[in-house]
Amino acid sequence: MKAVSTSPTLMSEIQQRLRFVNRERWFRLVVRGKNNSVAHGFFDRYPRFFSTSTTASQRDRLNQRHRALIESNGDVIAGRRILDMASHDGRWTLAAHKAGAKHVLGIEARSHLIEAAHSNMSEYGVPGDQVEFRQGDVLAELDRLESGSFDTVFCFGFLYHTIDHMPLFRKIARLRPTNLVIDTAISIRPANIIEIRDEQIDEESAGAVGEPGSPARTVIGKPTKSALELMLKAAGFQPLRYYDWFKAGIRRWDDLPDYYLGARVSLTAVARAENHR
Repeated sequence: MKAVSTSPTLMSEIQQRLRFVNRERWFRLVVRGKNNSVAHGFFDRYPRFFSTSTTASQRDRLNQRHRALIESNGDVIAGRRILDMASHDGRWTLAAHKAGAKHVLGIEARSHLIEAAHSNMSEYGVPGDQVEFRQGDVLAELDRLESGSFDTVFCFGFLYHTIDHMPLFRKIARLRPTNLVIDTAISIRPANIIEIRDEQIDEESAGAVGEPGSPARTVIGKPTKSALELMLKAAGFQPLRYYDWFKAGIRRWDDLPDYYLGARVSLTAVARAENHR
């Protein structure tokens, strides 16, 4: 009988998938539900964000993400001009403002989230001249912004809801920021690939802009970690640091399964010097 050969790439993908399945099983059986101590943090002082959105608004998740995305990036937020892409209900816009940002602009496609963001800022006494919001498609709005007007760009929970990764990174690079902070779901598959699928846009946590031929749906792409780094490099950015979720002292992972499983990463990238010429 002739042996059936298996390509190294296929074997690597099978091994990666098995590791993920085993880790997922371990999470369900051993990690999840074993600790009830919810971490207290930033958003306990701003509880409206637990209810002004249906997307990832668990107290523990928001507080732990604040540590990862805002506290660990204090050096690229305080005194800086911030662009918050896909700003949702204003949760990270407010967080950046409270962390000492000079000015924050949030861009969000959904009108009800823009309204929620304005309401949240008003409730918490945020000066209108320090924070503003614009409604529109992120990629279209980026073209309307003046180059050099932002120091740091936030891309939280947005990258895997678009298929236009390189156009997005090039549009960000045109603005000539010093830093780009990303929090995104990633594909666990090996190699430089992007997993592509479509999703309905009627859910708040989905892509917000439909495709012309099928306006109720949009095509999205989830890159692997290596593909993400390759695209960042091509756009003139390089990873400065990844947030190490396993050194953050987290005791309860129930609301953070994607980070525990390695299916989501948080990183800060820096623009290469030539981007600022």
